[in-house]
Amino acid sequence: VYDPIRQLSVLFGGFDGTRKGDTWVWNGSSWQQSPASGPAARINHSMVFDAARGEVVLFGGWLADDSNANDTWVFN
Repeated sequence: VYDPIRQLSVLFGGFDGTRKGDTWVWNGSSWQQSPASGPAARINHSMVFDAARGEVVLFGGWLADDSNANDTWVFN
């Protein structure tokens, strides 16, 4: 998701045979892993930029044990 305040794209999680739980930011020229701690590794989550609060918000997804996450995480 793109964060227009910080002018960064934020990527969390993913899948390369295993679910990922790391956070990366793109500044327009390079990717850097964020030191921010995040939620448990997951796939199929949703992320949006909340303009009213100025934060990237992540919701839900599927955890490593194939359970459905019903949580919210904020990257700010």
